[in-house]
Amino acid sequence: MKLRYIEEPSLQFGTAHHICPKSGIYSFNPFDIAQVRPEKITIGVVGKGESVDKVLEWIESCKSHIAGKESKNPHPNLFMNFCGFSKNIGFKCEVAYDETYLRKLNNSDFDRVIKGNGSLEQIINEVTNLYLNEIKFLSKNKKPDVILCALSENMMKHIMETKPKDKEENEEQEIFERDFDEENVSIKEQNFRRNLKAQAMQYNVPIQIIRDRVAKPTAEMQDPATIAWNFFTALYYKASGTPWALIRKDSAETTCYAGISFFKSRDKKSTQTSIAQIFNELGKGVILRGEEIKLKKFDRTPHLEGQQAFNLLTQSLKEYYDAVKIYPKRLVLHKTSNFNDDEIYGFTEAAKKLHINQIDLVSIQTSDLRLYRQGNYPPMRGTHLTMTDKHHLLYTRGSVPYYETYPGRYIPRAIEVKLATYDESPNVILDEILALTKMNWNNTQFDRQMPITIECARNVGEILKYLRSDEQMQLKYSFYM
Repeated sequence: MKLRYIEEPSLQFGTAHHICPKSGIYSFNPFDIAQVRPEKITIGVVGKGESVDKVLEWIESCKSHIAGKESKNPHPNLFMNFCGFSKNIGFKCEVAYDETYLRKLNNSDFDRVIKGNGSLEQIINEVTNLYLNEIKFLSKNKKPDVILCALSENMMKHIMETKPKDKEENEEQEIFERDFDEENVSIKEQNFRRNLKAQAMQYNVPIQIIRDRVAKPTAEMQDPATIAWNFFTALYYKASGTPWALIRKDSAETTCYAGISFFKSRDKKSTQTSIAQIFNELGKGVILRGEEIKLKKFDRTPHLEGQQAFNLLTQSLKEYYDAVKIYPKRLVLHKTSNFNDDEIYGFTEAAKKLHINQIDLVSIQTSDLRLYRQGNYPPMRGTHLTMTDKHHLLYTRGSVPYYETYPGRYIPRAIEVKLATYDESPNVILDEILALTKMNWNNTQFDRQMPITIECARNVGEILKYLRSDEQMQLKYSFYM
């Protein structure tokens, strides 16, 4: 066994590197500052009248500085102030809209749906349709860059019910979009957020769901500055901006990252596979839906057949080429289950066919193994234990020197990394996994547990189950986040 510490990876911003997304944008502007980028984001807004007013009032307030969170033990880097979303600082971008971009829904329509005798599924479908009608109008007649769907608390209580928090759960949530995620909320299989995102894809404009209580955050929500950072970073990305990127070691040696997830159809009758955003260091790439798979009686873990693995990766790489006009020199494929022999064969053959020189097949799972550190704090984020050449333990959450604390609420869980086959050094592969935990443009606190390849794969699968196989899906991740 061998123990090492991986220094916090830096990210590339407009004029310099920095380890923190907030500080990087604040001081050095977004990555694409000198490129074609969104200097003005035109938004459409759909929601009940009072919800639209609250959200717009909040957006206006975010044009200027928002103080960071105050606490007894201040950690300024963790709760950093928001610089304001304007053309003069930070993102150097502004939000634009006028009355013709606002589509206000009638209270009477919501009351009719909620007070009716329909099931929860019927209520969710009808509320979804209220929003979809206005999304359709805006996409056809106004063509905003992003459409905000403002949700009132009165509506939310009719389609969501809370359950006790999982004490093993340690991920911070994006309060601007939802205050609870799948681990914190028991939502019937028909999920409003997923359903709305899936059905809105046909109109070719990314949507952003925002609850109107963002205007007056309550104690259990994130602090106002953090909410603003997360919201406007996601908005910038959905408007085709690039807030930050991984640092490229060699521009001539393009590396491509991808994640695979499996998801069951909503009727539980079939298991689909989806490949998540297959993307490069700049976050540019595509998403593809795979073939249906069948579980075997002696192995309930989903796996692809060799031909399915070959077809999925071949088609994905061709879509990737169409998007970025180059095949990668190296491919890193992440999956949350172990690779079997058929998958290894199918994926490696697809890489060979497209003349990809290096391929790393990596399994990533949460681990029950624990490391202990002297003192009151958990192991450092970046602690890497090599058990064998192919078997590793990595703390992607833990004590963070830049934050001067451990920012989680519960004991952090390490991830277990298994290398089915690899051409690159294991240390480099683990370094990349840590860096990829910082590539979630939905959250500016950089100590995510899973790399974006895995997070994206899961998000994509959960949205795709609300699309029929004959319905159009979007290739960009901005439609799923």
